[in-house]
Amino acid sequence: MHNRLLILLLLCLLHSAAVFAEEGVSWDSLSTEEQSLLNDFRDQWEQLPAKRQQRMQKGASRWGQMSNEQKAKAKQRMQRWQAMDADQKAKIRERHQKFNDLSPEQQERIKKRKAWFKKLPEAERKVLREKFNNMTPEERKAFREKKKNKSQQMRRKMKEHMQNLSEAERKDLRQKLRDMSPDERRAFMQKID
Repeated sequence: MHNRLLILLLLCLLHSAAVFAEEGVSWDSLSTEEQSLLNDFRDQWEQLPAKRQQRMQKGASRWGQMSNEQKAKAKQRMQRWQAMDADQKAKIRERHQKFNDLSPEQQERIKKRKAWFKKLPEAERKVLREKFNNMTPEERKAFREKKKNKSQQMRRKMKEHMQNLSEAERKDLRQKLRDMSPDERRAFMQKID
């Protein structure tokens, strides 16, 4: 009997959570700043889908917390987005979805790689972009395969190296590797060879 009551209570909580998640955002619950930013939508606000209201509120809130420099960059991104044709937008949405489908570890690797790339001098970034853009689809595929194979080899070598360490040394090394840039990690891996 106690289990049935507990199950019933959990079902009620889950149902109420689902209903709550689908609720929209009332115009009056928006802050003054959010209302100001979203004023163009005021007359149709109640007819907007709940998810869109929530996204718009989140965006307005985020906008209010941005510095002037961040706002300028966001405006530039929006202008670039609006200037794109439907095919370009579809490709970006597809890449975004693929990224979201990755594991958190894979996403983190990509973020670190992007941060590393942004730290490079503009001239180096330009050379790398041109090199990649001038590759044929077959060359790009071969390049990715080579990188993948090299990564697998590095992981095998690292695993072998880690087996020879104590647990404390392994923990310490993992932290050091997380803190390294891709170049530092590559140099470290070459030392292991």
